Amino acid sequence: MGTSWCWFGAALLSCFAGLESKFLTKVPSFGDIYHVAGILSLPYAEIEEPFEAWYNLSGRVSRIEFYHGQVVTLQHGFVKPAGVGYKISPETTETEINVIKCFQAKGTVKDPILPQSIFPSLEGFQPIKEEEYKGRLCTVWQHVVYEGKKKNTYTIWITNSSEGSIPIHYEMKGFNTLLGSHYDKYEIDYTDLQRIVDPSIFKLPAGLTCEEFPGPGVEHRMAVNPIQDFVSPEREDQSHHLFQHYKEKFDKDYDPDEHEFRKNIFVHNLRYIHSMNRANLTFKMEINHLADRTVDEVGPMRGRQRRTKPNNGRPFPAEHYESVLLPASMDWRLYGAVTPVKDQAVCGSCWSFGTTGAVEGALFLKTGNLISLSQQMLIDCSWGFGNNACDGGEEWRADEWVVENGGIFPAEAYGP
Repeated sequence: MGTSWCWFGAALLSCFAGLESKFLTKVPSFGDIYHVAGILSLPYAEIEEPFEAWYNLSGRVSRIEFYHGQVVTLQHGFVKPAGVGYKISPETTETEINVIKCFQAKGTVKDPILPQSIFPSLEGFQPIKEEEYKGRLCTVWQHVVYEGKKKNTYTIWITNSSEGSIPIHYEMKGFNTLLGSHYDKYEIDYTDLQRIVDPSIFKLPAGLTCEEFPGPGVEHRMAVNPIQDFVSPEREDQSHHLFQHYKEKFDKDYDPDEHEFRKNIFVHNLRYIHSMNRANLTFKMEINHLADRTVDEVGPMRGRQRRTKPNNGRPFPAEHYESVLLPASMDWRLYGAVTPVKDQAVCGSCWSFGTTGAVEGALFLKTGNLISLSQQMLIDCSWGFGNNACDGGEEWRADEWVVENGGIFPAEAYGP
């Protein structure tokens, strides 16, 4: 009996020793010079953003491109005294379309511009298990950080090759232990890791002049290094500073229990806005007073109603334009046919803004005069045509009111 127990105890100790040797491995290193591609996924914002990154720690430089090069960011940490970050992207204004611009933001002694790794620092990470991820055997490393009632779990899947450790997948999950709910999640998938980089990739394009960002500088650091908040949790969150500025700018004041909730919503909306702008779409988004609101809260403000009743509009005479060669896109702002962006506040009256915008453009094409028309007049006066003011309406009903009444007043005469 004693011999059996001794054998069992020795076997158990051997098993534990095997586990210990299996997991007490050296912290992986991904190298000081590399090139890698991947996808940044933001599930709460429904974003999947492709990127490509180059990194040279000894040269104190990095380059990260987003959406297949639509936006290029460069981090030149070697520039004295505290580094410079650059953002290169096509910009469209009322006078220019898709003109390549370069903006720069300088680091400070307290907050220098450093070369940005696309991989997280593994300080504090511990190996927890081995498992397959997308067909590749990986060691899973994890780091759990508690911040008050928040539990942030950082996990990375790493495989080995003849060339060293290769990161495959990285994710962060934020859990509010008090409310029992997840408040954040993001993921990064890595592909095509290479450890040879052409140094010329870190140079600014020849002949391109870089200028300071226009306007206040709160978002500039995030613009020249969007990835920092996702892979550098040890550094102070850039979105935290921006949220403080947002509260001051829009005079926001929350109860203590509401503050964290609104901040989380703001961060997700901020990520969505910045990612959409990096995609170089036909429009640009900005933070406004609704950036701390959920989709459900903003929904009632939209106000466009959908009904089955025919809209009495004339059919478009498509046959008259069959031989016309149309451009792939048309930006009427460049021709002076669009009035500045307006604000419907908390009134569900988007239907009136759509109506006035269409009439303003048509009036400009007819007369050459751009006149801002009154949404308030439609809100006040088109009830008899089936619209419901701030509780919703339809553009064609507003159009019928304009036709029936012989026009609509300018905003200056009636009110916006």
